[in-house]
Amino acid sequence: MGRIGATSMGSSTLPAPDISPTNDTVVNETPKRKNSARQILLNILKIGISITLIYFLLRDTSISEVLAAVKTANVPLLILAFSLHFIGFLVSAYRWRGLLRAQSKNASIRYLMQSYIVSAFFNNFLPSTIGGDAIRAYDSWKLGQTKSEAVAVVFVDRFLGILVLMLFAVVAVLFSPQLTENVPSLYLWVGLGTFAVVVVGWLIFVPSQWMPKLLQKLPIPGKIKEKLLSILSAFLAFQGKKQVLTIALIWSVILQVNVVFHHFLISEALGLQIPLAAFFLIVPLATFIMMIPISINAIGVRESVFVLFFSAYAISSSEAIAFSWIIYGMVLILGVIGGITYALRRQ
Repeated sequence: MGRIGATSMGSSTLPAPDISPTNDTVVNETPKRKNSARQILLNILKIGISITLIYFLLRDTSISEVLAAVKTANVPLLILAFSLHFIGFLVSAYRWRGLLRAQSKNASIRYLMQSYIVSAFFNNFLPSTIGGDAIRAYDSWKLGQTKSEAVAVVFVDRFLGILVLMLFAVVAVLFSPQLTENVPSLYLWVGLGTFAVVVVGWLIFVPSQWMPKLLQKLPIPGKIKEKLLSILSAFLAFQGKKQVLTIALIWSVILQVNVVFHHFLISEALGLQIPLAAFFLIVPLATFIMMIPISINAIGVRESVFVLFFSAYAISSSEAIAFSWIIYGMVLILGVIGGITYALRRQ
């Protein structure tokens, strides 16, 4: 097999990494019984929240109604919607490669796409131990990056997508009166989210040498401060490379438009009367809410979010739940494909 990052996958000739594919690629993980017990309790709590949310949702909606809505779906449209996942992986791979090249590293599109597909497996079937972003950071490390560079590239790659989603939401909120009337304080939350994204975006696009000095003076625990400084130093590698970041941002716009169309096609397959423009607000809001780690893989949260947002368009709870289950079903299928890809690439 060829060297990693070329046109094929294979065993690395590098020594054993001092980062591992864990959920925390920044802080060295030293397993402790206390942390394990806390993680178990946290997972039990998340499972409880998921079950509770699903119970309340199905209390007034029968599963038979949800399944009936699923059965009426237009299969060709669902297949088309599912295929957009792979278009998204391709676009993401080009974005990632551009960021890698900015740090004088390179990789084949095939290798990067495989890393994205494998990350789908870890995101969905091993959420509490090994995250998809950690896998991608590990794969970046195998290309010859330092730990901080690998984490920084994956973070910037992920953040650019979030930045574009927030921009979509800011524009779409002005043209979605039905949602703004049904979701309390929507303008406030979009505004706060935008402020946070702009601050982090400024740190990435306009990094300055004085930032590490400022960070040194802040009352932050030593180990955390050390890791933040290492990541900030990696961000400085993008200083003066605004063209690279601009191109990556363009890829992010293409990617997130693809994500919006994915959701829209599923709604069309179910015969839901929701305008395409509405999804430019619904998708960002749903994404941000589902990122809050209060349940297992956003189960329960996902359904609740779409029931709330779709109610603004007179969509029944059963149809909204059917929509969310189809989305999650596709994600699980991707996870299975990712697991198979992971098994094959380790041979």
